[in-house]
Amino acid sequence: MTEQRVQDKASSGRSRKRRSKSRFGSWFTSFSGILASAATIVAALASVVAAHQTSRAEQLTIVVKQQRQQLQVAAAKPAARSTTTPSTSAGGATLTGGAYLSALQPTLDDADLQTGPQTMSSTAYQDSVTFGCDGPGGNDQPDEAFDVAGHTLFRAVVGIPDNAEDATNLNETVTFASQSGTQLMKPVVVSLGNPAVVRLNISGVTQLEVICSGTNSETQAQDNGNQMTLGNANISG
Repeated sequence: MTEQRVQDKASSGRSRKRRSKSRFGSWFTSFSGILASAATIVAALASVVAAHQTSRAEQLTIVVKQQRQQLQVAAAKPAARSTTTPSTSAGGATLTGGAYLSALQPTLDDADLQTGPQTMSSTAYQDSVTFGCDGPGGNDQPDEAFDVAGHTLFRAVVGIPDNAEDATNLNETVTFASQSGTQLMKPVVVSLGNPAVVRLNISGVTQLEVICSGTNSETQAQDNGNQMTLGNANISG
């Protein structure tokens, strides 16, 4: 009887051990499954984040390409040209910080002054003054005179218009002087197709006088009455 109980206890102990091992194995298997699931979730989240970052990077790349294309298109377009509407009468054209002579009323007009665009040596000058090259008048009066008081700089392209008549063998000598008749620079000699750039310091000058005399280049005889143009003539400063 006693032996039988001992055997039963031993059998019961072995059974408990097997159940304990079984429970531990089940728990370990479940824990491993949880870890595997967690790893799967983490991998899925990482894929989502990576996909989002990739999509964002692609969007930024597209934006950068579009901006670059816009810049290239803008750079390829020619710059807008600034133009000034020429005046056909005094008071029409303006110049920032100064004035075109075409916008001024001359203080002396002895040579039929005209304003508007002229072309010299195939270059157009929109704000020009044109007058007759008639030589000095009585008492050495200039052909034209302009009020330039308060300004320090005079600029112009001096020449004969391309459409001037009977100007093939013509030389025109242009003199710039102050109101007292003092020459402001050496006289400028121009011919058809050969204009000259003039830049004068007119500080202290009240009226700018312009005198023009014509000469036939072959005979050296006086040849007045032809056209003279001051292309884009202006005062500033």
